[in-house]
Amino acid sequence: MDRDWQNETLGFSFADTWVLSLLPLILLLWWWRVRRRSAALGFASVALLDPLPQSLRARLAKLPLHLFALGLLPVLMALGRPQRLTRLPVHSVGVDILLCLDISSSMREMDMDMDHKQGMNRLEVAKEVATEFSSGRVDDRIGLVSFARYPDLICPMTLDKEALKRFLEPIDAIQSGEEAEDGTGIGLGLALCIQQLEKSKAKSRVVILLTDGQENVNEITPQDAGKLAKDAGIRVYAIGVGLGVRLPLFNSYRKIDFSEIEKLARLTGGEFYKAVDKDALDSVFARIDELEKSEIEDPLYLAEELYFPFLALGAVFVFLSFLLRIVWTWEVP
Repeated sequence: MDRDWQNETLGFSFADTWVLSLLPLILLLWWWRVRRRSAALGFASVALLDPLPQSLRARLAKLPLHLFALGLLPVLMALGRPQRLTRLPVHSVGVDILLCLDISSSMREMDMDMDHKQGMNRLEVAKEVATEFSSGRVDDRIGLVSFARYPDLICPMTLDKEALKRFLEPIDAIQSGEEAEDGTGIGLGLALCIQQLEKSKAKSRVVILLTDGQENVNEITPQDAGKLAKDAGIRVYAIGVGLGVRLPLFNSYRKIDFSEIEKLARLTGGEFYKAVDKDALDSVFARIDELEKSEIEDPLYLAEELYFPFLALGAVFVFLSFLLRIVWTWEVP
């Protein structure tokens, strides 16, 4: 019998439920004992006694037997060890995650929403999927780093997913005319993530790098940043998004070589994924969600023993049974 169901229904549960299987045996013995009881003296016919009035003692002749059987029931329940279980808070070992988002001007491209039904560019699609991903990671701290030419820590790692969402919503890609800020500094963005995660004491530390371009700042190369992550025990999941670089003719795209970030992901023990539309990006984040599970210990319960009231109640009924047998319903030998 399920103990959770017992707790919800009865307010307590039995630790040794097998003892309760003896209940039908007690009821059977009680029924058999009632059936076989007869008068101590023999008569030609019991029917001859029907006209005679019965005394109170005669009417209560079977009461000790009933009390004895009734007393065995709570004793049996006491032997089943009734307990009130209080579930203790579940301890989980969460994962510390930093989202590392490319906000260079190319992230304004709308090739991940080709039908233009939602009018979302690459960054907006990435933000929507990242928000859905983070909301499902209740036991994990998640933070946000953005980068174009330079990286910025937008939101430190936090369990407050609503706060993360508020930091994520206003982020926008760099305007194409802002050459001083525009660029793709993957190495610098990853280095800032590593710097933040090195302060973490979490058992598992992860960077989810999302970019649509190749390194063109070169202050820290992606490979050097990958080595730093590997040495720090930080896994990097790299996601290359979009169809590529738009060409002026025929609305076509030139594919981007993502081999550099693929190598750094493999180097750190992570994975590389390519996502050309929102559905593909959803699948990528779902896959990462499966790979990076929080460790949750088995639930613990505080057990309060409740056997004494049952045992005391049974003892009272058994005592009354013997008392009545001796002083009230004594039998003729």
